[in-house]
Amino acid sequence: MARTFIENFRKTLLSGDELATIERDLSFRPAERVRAKTLTAEQIETFNRDGFLRPLPAFDANRIAELRRLFDAVLDEAMAEGGDSYSLIDPHLRHGWIYDLMFEPRFVDPIKDLIGPDLVCWSTHAFVKIPHDERHVAWHQDAYYWPFTPARTVTVWLAVDDADHGNACMQFVTGSHRLGKVPHRLTREDEKNVLRVTVDGIETYGRIADVALRAGEMSLHSDMLLHGSGPNRSDRRRFGITFRYADADVRDLRDWSKFGVLVCGEDRRGQWGNPPRPGQ
Repeated sequence: MARTFIENFRKTLLSGDELATIERDLSFRPAERVRAKTLTAEQIETFNRDGFLRPLPAFDANRIAELRRLFDAVLDEAMAEGGDSYSLIDPHLRHGWIYDLMFEPRFVDPIKDLIGPDLVCWSTHAFVKIPHDERHVAWHQDAYYWPFTPARTVTVWLAVDDADHGNACMQFVTGSHRLGKVPHRLTREDEKNVLRVTVDGIETYGRIADVALRAGEMSLHSDMLLHGSGPNRSDRRRFGITFRYADADVRDLRDWSKFGVLVCGEDRRGQWGNPPRPGQ
């Protein structure tokens, strides 16, 4: 079941030709200080300048330990169904407790400061790098291959395990969100890339920052920010889960909106599917 879901998901992605030619607004819109209620003026300035914030507190040690046990069970289930450690795509559609996390004020409140009052969580996805995993997530801009316009998504990346350079934490290219769309190419199978696109010559785009997080901490990043993560050659697992929030007024070009859930404000386009909370 997990494998079939991933195959169906990949069929909805924009093709290489579409990625290069389709008209989308991939510009960064700075957050406005005047509407900030949770983030400080300094944090707003940092996000606008760098394209990300980290680390931010989310859950204490007891709560993240409880969540880790739940996530471990979900991962075991996906593996038993024929998936792998990257198979946890949109687990909020199957697990009520993950669905509930989309409404977590620790996630939603700072995102509202960055995007505005009308928010949809259109996807969740866990990235689990098992020990000695040679695959990597190549350098990319999320908005490049997401079928939305304009680019108005901010991603919450929650560390379920400790993440640092040793076990392949995420890396951001500071300030690259202000460059607009940068050239991507289709990746080769021998590159062991989890994604299907990559950006070459990354050192020309800015300073690379490690996103080291303790379990229970989170980062926020713009969908236009260049980022990636290397292979995990350590003996430690690295489990992180993303919650992707967008301005509810963005336009969907590929029917992804049917899985999106309005978490606050209004859906003026009436395009988000708002699937019901699953019972499990």
